[in-house]
Amino acid sequence: MVYARSVGNRTLTFGVSGLLVRNSLVMYDHETGSLWSHLTGRALAGPMAGEHLQLLASTQASWAAWRRVHPDSLLLEFDRALLGDPYGPYYRSPKLGVDRDQTDFVVDPRLGPKEKVIGLRLAGRVKAYSLAALAKQKVVNDLVGGIPLVIVFDGASESGAVFRRDPAGAVLRFRPGPAPLDMVDEETGSRWDGLGGQAVLGPMRDTALQQIPITYGFWFAWSDVYPETDLFA
Repeated sequence: MVYARSVGNRTLTFGVSGLLVRNSLVMYDHETGSLWSHLTGRALAGPMAGEHLQLLASTQASWAAWRRVHPDSLLLEFDRALLGDPYGPYYRSPKLGVDRDQTDFVVDPRLGPKEKVIGLRLAGRVKAYSLAALAKQKVVNDLVGGIPLVIVFDGASESGAVFRRDPAGAVLRFRPGPAPLDMVDEETGSRWDGLGGQAVLGPMRDTALQQIPITYGFWFAWSDVYPETDLFA
């Protein structure tokens, strides 16, 4: 997830505290020393307690998929010697968290605890979407808090995004297009780029959908923080 790091008229600089809350990372800001939940964006303790960071729309995508939509994109410089995922063993392990006895860990049984989900908070509602279910359907039309949404996802690259599907007040219904992360609206037959949310062919060409902020995570963590969550699986 991506947050705006300004609260009121103050711009904050964040680091990793080394602490966990409900098995989720806790950040701290250098300016006040306040502790913040990375999953909710809320300050948990310190002078900023109770404040919230603004969650911004962001996209998880393979580099190839991202470059196709944003060929002039900048790339954050990194040390190629560090390529690889140090958390690989954890992903493969049955262990769910690191801060409490596993025998005391109660997990919402609607989904496997380490199933990956896309989570969103919108119009007072909370909902998670199983990546496995999204990979099968590729494009999902949904309604959350009365707001019409479309979720597009490619299982091979775990790339996807969520958009409002009511540009200019006209509610559209989408189906998968001819290529991964493509979609076609049933009302006009226009073809849309599902990663960028823009119509690329047809009567609605150059029309853009509004992207919705989302969170990628494990089901056990999401459902622990948001036990009231709805689920698409």
